[in-house]
Amino acid sequence: MKKNLIGAIVLVAALAFAGCNNKKQKEEETKEKAIETVTEETKLPNRLLLIVDPQIDFTTGSLATKKGPESMDYLAKTLADGAWKNYGWIIVTQDAHPKNHCSFVEQGGVFPPHCVQGTEGMEVYPTLQKVLDDLMQKNMGLNIHYMQKGDLADKEEFSIFQNERSGEKLRRTIEEFEHFEGVDICGIATDYCVYETTKDLLAFYPAKQIRIVTNCLAAVDDNDTKLADLMKANGIQGVEF
Repeated sequence: MKKNLIGAIVLVAALAFAGCNNKKQKEEETKEKAIETVTEETKLPNRLLLIVDPQIDFTTGSLATKKGPESMDYLAKTLADGAWKNYGWIIVTQDAHPKNHCSFVEQGGVFPPHCVQGTEGMEVYPTLQKVLDDLMQKNMGLNIHYMQKGDLADKEEFSIFQNERSGEKLRRTIEEFEHFEGVDICGIATDYCVYETTKDLLAFYPAKQIRIVTNCLAAVDDNDTKLADLMKANGIQGVEF
Protein backbone atom coordinates (compact mmCIF):
# COMPACT_ATOMS: atom_id res chain seq x y z
CA MET A 1 0.00 0.00 0.00
CA LYS A 2 2.80 2.34 0.96
CA LYS A 3 4.65 1.50 -2.23
CA ASN A 4 1.56 2.20 -4.33
CA LEU A 5 1.10 5.54 -2.59
CA ILE A 6 4.70 6.54 -3.21
CA GLY A 7 4.37 5.46 -6.84
CA ALA A 8 1.23 7.54 -7.26
CA ILE A 9 2.96 10.59 -5.78
CA VAL A 10 5.96 10.15 -8.09
CA LEU A 11 3.65 9.76 -11.10
CA VAL A 12 1.69 12.92 -10.23
CA ALA A 13 4.92 14.87 -9.74
CA ALA A 14 6.26 13.61 -13.06
CA LEU A 15 3.08 14.60 -14.87
CA ALA A 16 3.10 18.02 -13.22
CA PHE A 17 6.75 18.55 -14.17
CA ALA A 18 6.06 17.46 -17.73
CA GLY A 19 3.08 19.79 -17.84
CA CYS A 20 5.21 22.72 -16.69
CA ASN A 21 7.84 21.92 -19.29
CA ASN A 22 5.22 21.67 -22.03
CA LYS A 23 3.68 24.96 -20.91
CA LYS A 24 7.08 26.64 -20.86
CA GLN A 25 7.95 25.23 -24.28
CA LYS A 26 4.64 26.45 -25.73
CA GLU A 27 5.21 29.92 -24.26
CA GLU A 28 8.70 30.06 -25.80
CA GLU A 29 7.36 28.89 -29.17
CA THR A 30 4.65 31.56 -29.01
CA LYS A 31 7.26 34.23 -28.26
CA GLU A 32 9.45 33.01 -31.13
CA LYS A 33 6.51 33.12 -33.53
CA ALA A 34 5.64 36.63 -32.34
CA ILE A 35 9.22 37.78 -32.94
CA GLU A 36 9.26 36.18 -36.40
CA THR A 37 5.96 37.86 -37.23
CA VAL A 38 7.24 41.29 -36.15
CA THR A 39 10.43 40.81 -38.20
CA GLU A 40 8.47 39.74 -41.27
CA GLU A 41 6.07 42.66 -40.97
CA THR A 42 8.79 45.29 -40.50
CA LYS A 43 8.90 47.42 -43.63
CA LEU A 44 11.63 50.02 -43.85
CA PRO A 45 10.92 53.36 -45.54
CA ASN A 46 12.02 53.57 -49.15
CA ARG A 47 14.40 56.42 -48.38
CA LEU A 48 18.15 56.59 -48.99
CA LEU A 49 20.89 57.91 -46.71
CA LEU A 50 23.95 58.95 -48.70
CA ILE A 51 27.05 59.17 -46.49
CA VAL A 52 29.77 61.01 -48.39
CA ASP A 53 33.41 59.99 -47.83
CA PRO A 54 33.41 59.19 -44.07
CA GLN A 55 37.02 58.04 -44.35
CA ILE A 56 39.97 57.92 -41.99
CA ASP A 57 42.05 60.42 -43.96
CA PHE A 58 39.20 62.96 -43.73
CA THR A 59 38.72 62.43 -39.99
CA THR A 60 42.04 61.64 -38.34
CA GLY A 61 44.42 61.20 -41.29
CA SER A 62 46.35 63.24 -43.82
CA LEU A 63 43.47 65.55 -44.79
CA ALA A 64 41.60 65.58 -41.47
CA THR A 65 38.72 68.00 -40.97
CA LYS A 66 38.31 69.72 -37.62
CA LYS A 67 34.83 68.32 -36.92
CA GLY A 68 35.28 65.05 -38.79
CA PRO A 69 35.65 62.66 -35.83
CA GLU A 70 32.92 64.40 -33.82
CA SER A 71 30.40 64.36 -36.66
CA MET A 72 31.08 60.74 -37.64
CA ASP A 73 30.95 59.58 -34.01
CA TYR A 74 27.57 61.26 -33.70
CA LEU A 75 26.34 59.73 -36.96
CA ALA A 76 27.44 56.29 -35.77
CA LYS A 77 25.68 56.73 -32.43
CA THR A 78 22.40 57.89 -33.95
CA LEU A 79 22.37 55.03 -36.45
CA ALA A 80 23.08 52.54 -33.67
CA ASP A 81 20.31 54.08 -31.57
CA GLY A 82 17.74 53.52 -34.32
CA ALA A 83 18.06 56.26 -36.95
CA TRP A 84 18.69 53.48 -39.49
CA LYS A 85 14.99 52.62 -39.29
CA ASN A 86 14.26 55.77 -41.32
CA TYR A 87 15.98 54.24 -44.35
CA GLY A 88 15.73 51.29 -46.66
CA TRP A 89 19.11 52.12 -48.21
CA ILE A 90 22.46 53.42 -46.97
CA ILE A 91 25.08 54.26 -49.60
CA VAL A 92 28.63 55.06 -48.45
CA THR A 93 30.93 56.79 -50.95
CA GLN A 94 34.72 56.61 -50.78
CA ASP A 95 37.63 58.29 -52.49
CA ALA A 96 39.84 55.53 -53.92
CA HIS A 97 42.85 57.34 -55.37
CA PRO A 98 45.84 55.78 -57.12
CA LYS A 99 49.24 56.83 -55.72
CA ASN A 100 49.77 59.31 -58.56
CA HIS A 101 46.38 61.01 -58.45
CA CYS A 102 46.21 64.45 -60.06
CA SER A 103 44.84 66.11 -56.91
CA PHE A 104 48.05 65.39 -54.94
CA VAL A 105 50.65 68.12 -54.47
CA GLU A 106 53.36 65.90 -55.96
CA GLN A 107 51.34 65.74 -59.19
CA GLY A 108 50.62 69.48 -59.31
CA GLY A 109 47.39 69.32 -57.28
CA VAL A 110 46.47 71.16 -54.08
CA PHE A 111 45.92 68.31 -51.60
CA PRO A 112 48.32 66.05 -49.70
CA PRO A 113 48.10 62.37 -50.64
CA HIS A 114 44.89 60.95 -49.19
CA CYS A 115 42.57 57.94 -49.48
CA VAL A 116 45.13 56.01 -51.51
CA GLN A 117 43.98 52.59 -52.68
CA GLY A 118 45.04 49.83 -50.30
CA THR A 119 45.91 52.15 -47.40
CA GLU A 120 44.26 52.57 -44.03
CA GLY A 121 43.40 56.17 -44.89
CA MET A 122 40.93 55.02 -47.54
CA GLU A 123 38.93 52.96 -45.04
CA VAL A 124 35.70 54.12 -43.40
CA TYR A 125 36.04 55.79 -39.98
CA PRO A 126 36.18 52.81 -37.56
CA THR A 127 33.35 53.82 -35.20
CA LEU A 128 30.96 54.23 -38.12
CA GLN A 129 32.20 51.10 -39.88
CA LYS A 130 31.50 49.02 -36.77
CA VAL A 131 27.88 50.23 -36.64
CA LEU A 132 27.40 49.51 -40.36
CA ASP A 133 28.88 46.03 -39.90
CA ASP A 134 26.52 45.37 -36.97
CA LEU A 135 23.51 46.46 -39.02
CA MET A 136 24.51 44.19 -41.90
CA GLN A 137 24.97 41.23 -39.56
CA LYS A 138 21.52 41.72 -38.07
CA ASN A 139 20.03 41.38 -41.57
CA MET A 140 17.12 43.74 -40.88
CA GLY A 141 16.31 44.25 -44.56
CA LEU A 142 18.49 47.36 -44.80
CA ASN A 143 20.49 47.69 -48.03
CA ILE A 144 24.03 48.92 -47.32
CA HIS A 145 26.43 49.47 -50.23
CA TYR A 146 29.84 51.08 -50.77
CA MET A 147 30.75 53.00 -53.93
CA GLN A 148 34.16 54.35 -54.97
CA LYS A 149 35.22 57.41 -56.95
CA GLY A 150 38.41 59.22 -57.90
CA ASP A 151 40.01 55.96 -59.04
CA LEU A 152 41.53 57.40 -62.22
CA ALA A 153 44.89 59.14 -61.92
CA ASP A 154 44.06 62.02 -64.26
CA LYS A 155 40.52 62.86 -63.13
CA GLU A 156 39.23 64.63 -60.01
CA GLU A 157 35.84 63.38 -58.83
CA PHE A 158 34.43 65.23 -55.83
CA SER A 159 30.96 63.79 -56.47
CA ILE A 160 30.09 60.10 -56.77
CA PHE A 161 28.03 61.03 -59.83
CA GLN A 162 31.22 62.19 -61.59
CA ASN A 163 32.53 58.63 -61.58
CA GLU A 164 31.28 56.94 -64.74
CA ARG A 165 30.76 53.48 -63.23
CA SER A 166 29.56 54.30 -59.71
CA GLY A 167 27.63 57.38 -60.78
CA GLU A 168 25.60 55.52 -63.37
CA LYS A 169 24.86 52.70 -60.96
CA LEU A 170 23.64 55.04 -58.21
CA ARG A 171 21.67 57.22 -60.64
CA ARG A 172 19.93 54.14 -62.01
CA THR A 173 19.16 52.90 -58.50
CA ILE A 174 17.54 56.21 -57.57
CA GLU A 175 15.60 56.63 -60.80
CA GLU A 176 14.24 53.07 -60.90
CA PHE A 177 12.36 53.46 -57.61
CA GLU A 178 9.08 55.06 -58.66
CA HIS A 179 7.97 55.49 -55.05
CA PHE A 180 11.38 56.50 -53.71
CA GLU A 181 10.63 58.89 -50.85
CA GLY A 182 13.83 60.88 -50.95
CA VAL A 183 17.57 61.16 -50.35
CA ASP A 184 19.28 62.45 -47.19
CA ILE A 185 22.93 63.51 -47.49
CA CYS A 186 25.66 63.86 -44.87
CA GLY A 187 29.40 63.31 -44.57
CA ILE A 188 32.70 65.00 -45.47
CA ALA A 189 33.55 67.55 -46.67
CA THR A 190 30.73 70.07 -46.72
CA ASP A 191 32.60 72.48 -48.99
CA TYR A 192 33.85 69.88 -51.47
CA CYS A 193 32.40 66.40 -51.91
CA VAL A 194 29.09 66.93 -50.07
CA TYR A 195 28.46 70.12 -52.01
CA GLU A 196 29.36 68.61 -55.39
CA THR A 197 27.31 65.46 -54.71
CA THR A 198 24.25 67.52 -53.80
CA LYS A 199 24.65 69.73 -56.86
CA ASP A 200 24.92 66.71 -59.18
CA LEU A 201 21.90 65.03 -57.55
CA LEU A 202 19.87 68.18 -58.21
CA ALA A 203 20.51 67.76 -61.94
CA PHE A 204 18.10 64.82 -62.13
CA TYR A 205 16.29 64.57 -58.79
CA PRO A 206 13.65 66.89 -57.23
CA ALA A 207 15.04 69.35 -54.69
CA LYS A 208 11.96 68.89 -52.50
CA GLN A 209 12.98 65.25 -51.97
CA ILE A 210 16.55 66.06 -50.94
CA ARG A 211 17.52 66.77 -47.33
CA ILE A 212 20.89 67.59 -45.75
CA VAL A 213 21.63 66.13 -42.31
CA THR A 214 23.22 69.29 -40.95
CA ASN A 215 24.62 67.89 -37.68
CA CYS A 216 26.49 65.07 -39.43
CA LEU A 217 28.77 67.19 -41.60
CA ALA A 218 32.37 68.37 -41.47
CA ALA A 219 34.09 70.99 -43.62
CA VAL A 220 37.64 71.80 -44.66
CA ASP A 221 36.75 75.49 -44.22
CA ASP A 222 34.04 76.04 -41.60
CA ASN A 223 33.38 79.51 -43.03
CA ASP A 224 32.52 78.23 -46.50
CA THR A 225 28.86 78.78 -47.43
CA LYS A 226 28.57 76.99 -50.79
CA LEU A 227 26.35 74.20 -49.51
CA ALA A 228 24.18 76.54 -47.44
CA ASP A 229 23.75 78.82 -50.47
CA LEU A 230 22.85 75.86 -52.68
CA MET A 231 20.26 74.67 -50.17
CA LYS A 232 18.70 78.12 -49.91
CA ALA A 233 18.61 78.68 -53.67
CA ASN A 234 16.89 75.35 -54.32
CA GLY A 235 14.70 75.03 -51.22
CA ILE A 236 16.58 71.98 -49.91
CA GLN A 237 15.56 71.14 -46.36
CA GLY A 238 18.05 70.77 -43.53
CA VAL A 239 17.34 68.12 -40.88
CA GLU A 240 19.11 66.89 -37.75
CA PHE A 241 19.52 63.44 -36.23
